[in-house]
Amino acid sequence: MYIPLMKYLKEQGGFTSFACNQRGYSPTASPENVEEYDYNILKADVLDIAAELGYEQFHLVAHDHGAVLGWTVAQESDRVVSFTSLSIPHPDVFSDALYGPNADRSQQMASQYFDMFTRDNSASIKGNFWYMSLGLTSGRWKEYDDKYSDYGPSDFQKALWWYNGAQSAGKMAGPPAFTVTELTMEGQYSVAFLRGVFGMPDEEVVDGIEQTNKVGMIDVPTLFVCGKNDPAILCDNEYSYNTENYVSKDYLHLVVDCEHDLTSCGGDEQEKVNRMVWQRIRTA
Repeated sequence: MYIPLMKYLKEQGGFTSFACNQRGYSPTASPENVEEYDYNILKADVLDIAAELGYEQFHLVAHDHGAVLGWTVAQESDRVVSFTSLSIPHPDVFSDALYGPNADRSQQMASQYFDMFTRDNSASIKGNFWYMSLGLTSGRWKEYDDKYSDYGPSDFQKALWWYNGAQSAGKMAGPPAFTVTELTMEGQYSVAFLRGVFGMPDEEVVDGIEQTNKVGMIDVPTLFVCGKNDPAILCDNEYSYNTENYVSKDYLHLVVDCEHDLTSCGGDEQEKVNRMVWQRIRTA
């Protein structure tokens, strides 16, 4: 998904870019225990990869769960020169929208899948539901070698463990669970369907999960790009604009007419994303 953006950065500014399949997304880097996906370990992976490539300092561009992790890396490491988050507001802002007195009810409803992703054997329960609906289209390993072509639920489980890792490190909150009736009454039909399939979660998470380890202030130049049509991360809602208050250096914010995948939305909107990422890197 990053290839068009990487080509743009090379053509416009001569920047060399590297993208890799991280822990849980690569057949040769997918530990078998959920504890190996704690965010503190994933953060070390990012820094180790940069060091292996020979870069003491670097610009970091990240998307989706990688962006949640990226905010943490940008806050805790002085090796990051600039940070670009695609789709994800600052984790402290996002967590406040998911849990607590200032929560955004629509974001809470959109994020009901959190407790479904973090359950035991989440990729294979309910007839391999998540593997069949997400894993088959997003995580095949055939590109590597024929011996890795058998991508099954146990493999996709590792990708879902990123959610467990974020919550075990206290970096991200979880929303309270809504019933099928509540979701249906507010027009959240697709989410209501998922709740009907998976049922309510265990008692210890039914009321939501608090973020216990705040990420805090970001002290590097930062860009946050939001797709205003994203059905999962409602980053054009009012709560998301509070991200600016968590960045002490130069802050850029772009809202585009895209959904979740901001690196392949096409047309003029894609050009806006590419150009703004280049600007963030160039002016940091």
